[in-house]
Amino acid sequence: MKRKKKQIRKGNLLINTSPEIKMSELIGKYASDYINMGESTDERQSYLNGACSAWNIAVLPEHLREEALSRSIAEYKRMNPGADDADNLADDLRKLIEKKLQMFPGVKKVIIDASIEPISDTKYRILVASTEHPEQLKQMLTKRSSWCE
Repeated sequence: MKRKKKQIRKGNLLINTSPEIKMSELIGKYASDYINMGESTDERQSYLNGACSAWNIAVLPEHLREEALSRSIAEYKRMNPGADDADNLADDLRKLIEKKLQMFPGVKKVIIDASIEPISDTKYRILVASTEHPEQLKQMLTKRSSWCE
């Protein structure tokens, strides 16, 4: 018996609540070594954020990736003044971009949000929200930002 897909529509955004591809599993396979470099939940969340940024950059057309990487590093420097590890971060992101392209070249989903949920002191769960339609998300966010003004 085939499982019926559940979908929720929020405005123009269609949310698939039973996807065939579980992004949390893919991110775990792709970035668990990187995420596990963090010793605390906050550090693991930071590494997860970096892995998701690299994933989203890898989804871009090749000619846009370097500019997106530069913007990510510039944002990191802006948010972390005085940090001297931006070159290491850029190197890590480049490696993660290549790893995503090698492991999952056909997966074009964009990660909207991801979080670490501790299960115990040594185990955690990765929660991921993603979309196959980033243009819908962009429209939604553009409308939301005009609401906030």
